[in-house]
Amino acid sequence: MNEKEIAILYHGGCPDGFGGAYAAWKKFGNMADYIPSKYGRPIPEGLEGKELYFIDFCYPQEIMDSIAKTAKSITVLDHHEGVHEVATKFPGIFDSSRSGATIAWSYFHPDTPIPLLLKYVEDGDRYVFKLPDSRAIIAYAYAQKFAFEDWDNLVQECENDETRATLTEKGKIYAEHFAILAEQIANKAILVSFEGYECYLSSTANMFTSDVGNKLASVKPPLGLIANFFGDVLHVSLRSDHSLDVSTIARKYGGNGHPQAAAFFLRWGDPLPWTVLNENENPRN
Repeated sequence: MNEKEIAILYHGGCPDGFGGAYAAWKKFGNMADYIPSKYGRPIPEGLEGKELYFIDFCYPQEIMDSIAKTAKSITVLDHHEGVHEVATKFPGIFDSSRSGATIAWSYFHPDTPIPLLLKYVEDGDRYVFKLPDSRAIIAYAYAQKFAFEDWDNLVQECENDETRATLTEKGKIYAEHFAILAEQIANKAILVSFEGYECYLSSTANMFTSDVGNKLASVKPPLGLIANFFGDVLHVSLRSDHSLDVSTIARKYGGNGHPQAAAFFLRWGDPLPWTVLNENENPRN
């Protein structure tokens, strides 16, 4: 890491986390380093003496305390209920009714209205889809690469009625195809036993995790599992039907999240915490 005095650590691989990083970029530009971070991954080096902002993400308490000993300052901007106790011990904003992207914008730009794109990001991250054409715009936005300049253009397109209508029409095509793929992926799930529950397990790309996981949880309550390998790490996402707090399960394995959406990581070679019951029983049967 270079000698910049500010570092933004944000939830990597997540549109909400990147939306929060975008909000910071609009404030600091090239004066800061922007570091995608995830639970279970190595802590970045070179944080000593820096002004640190954790957006849509923070480490467990003992790690945060260790970082705080050498950092110039720490600010946490988060909404995950599973980290409430940790996040609120540091300056910043914690609000479980919002998302990381909109919290970060409000923090860094208190006198500027939240961009519509970030409101859509929040709508999708919280899985409420209350805004007009939400799934279409989200599908289009999430198909774009995580680059600040690209998102800056996308923000402008969303603010303009004419260009927003154009991207909405494109997004409807994306969303329709997305829904078909999510359905097909869910139908390939297998039946497993996990933490005392019989549930479905599937594997898919990050962008399908919530839709597939929620479908699996609705077909066989109270939860669904999504597992994906990233190098030497197995990322396990949990989704529930509101009757089970999956963040408590995730914390058992060193992860965290929300009551209805959480995740944890396993290293290559770690024993799998589930047992396959039937590879031939799936949601399509």
